Amino acid sequence: MNQREDLIQELNQLLKGTHMGAFVFEDLKEKLSDAGLKREFQHFLSLLKKHEVALTRHIQEVNGDPVDSSGIKGTIADMMTMLKNMVITTDSEVIKEAKKAIEMGQKALRDFDDRHFTLSETMTKELAMMKDDYDCIYHTLHKFLIALEG
Repeated sequence: MNQREDLIQELNQLLKGTHMGAFVFEDLKEKLSDAGLKREFQHFLSLLKKHEVALTRHIQEVNGDPVDSSGIKGTIADMMTMLKNMVITTDSEVIKEAKKAIEMGQKALRDFDDRHFTLSETMTKELAMMKDDYDCIYHTLHKFLIALEG
């Protein structure tokens, strides 16, 4: 594979992960009882949707075909997550699961960075904003968890 194909493949991996993250947050949001937390989760979902749009656009800009779902493995993982999340009953448990999902996103972005692709200025900025968004989501979840657990 050439560098462009590698880039498309890696961006599609990020996009698949973003699809999975949005699915997880959507599923977890339904389990929340606190109205403020539900609003925050809706905000988180809007950020993830924005990331999906940006990644899709970047893949298209380098003449790639963006994935429109999390793929077969991702769909299976989504179903496993739903089954696992069925036993979650408290806002505290929801937040802990959401933090794990965000940590996976943060790791995926770090791994992408480690591959040292040559990116457009726009793509570099948007990936940096994604990292910042993930950090903000993580810290917001952490604050809610501290407030809930004292």
